Amino acid sequence: MFRLLKPLTLGLSVIGSVGVYSLTVAASASAFTLFDGSKAVGISDSDIGKEFTLNFDGSVDEKDVTGLLSEALFKFEGFKTVGNKTEALFDVKLTNTSSNGITSRSSALGFNVLNFDGTSLGSTLNLISVGNSSGSGNTQVEGLFTNDKSGSFPNQFGNIDVCFTQGNNCQGGANGGVNTGNTGNFKATLAFSGEVQTFALNNFGVRYQSIEGQTFAGASGTGRGTIDIGIPSESPRKVPEPTATTALLLIGFGTLRYGKKKPQTQIQTES
Repeated sequence: MFRLLKPLTLGLSVIGSVGVYSLTVAASASAFTLFDGSKAVGISDSDIGKEFTLNFDGSVDEKDVTGLLSEALFKFEGFKTVGNKTEALFDVKLTNTSSNGITSRSSALGFNVLNFDGTSLGSTLNLISVGNSSGSGNTQVEGLFTNDKSGSFPNQFGNIDVCFTQGNNCQGGANGGVNTGNTGNFKATLAFSGEVQTFALNNFGVRYQSIEGQTFAGASGTGRGTIDIGIPSESPRKVPEPTATTALLLIGFGTLRYGKKKPQTQIQTES
């Protein structure tokens, strides 16, 4: 009887492990909602405490520059109600990862804000007090950047709803930002009118200045961001779910294996 319990325990243990792994992968894949080839992300209160990474390329005079790179890690800290307004809070780590003989300074970061109903993207969702008053209930930033502005990035990037910078506009960046190999942290608050429980971000961009190396000497440029939320390379759909059939097969194989060993054990005992 005890010999039969061994394969039974083994089978159940394996099934349990497969089940836990499946749940882990599914949980990783459920973070945020991506759109437009990972260039837009939908955010809701179920994403509080979760992170996504933006990988930025770089271009100068509308031409891609190999090695002109940045990376930003966004952590969603949740919503906060302030009177008849809603604040969405982010902790952001911006790193200049330029390489291939290129050095630069990531001097501003910006994006657009859209309505999001939980399944699809909508029109522009207006922010409160961009470029104006700071303080509770208003769009604001502190840390690496202290100015929130609206406008556009140069290099034919186009308009953005908000950028965070040390400059007086999104075009320039004064002397702020992060140089190659360095990381800076800032806290960004997006403020909305009324009660907001979901929204989306897209059109992520960075402003580069002080670009040196290759053929550049003090050039400036921009970069566009692609979102990475850390989904494992193997889709969760490919992970086998534990079933009754799987359980029976595992138990059956275990029983057969131990059953075959039993006569050999008896012979050795008798000798």
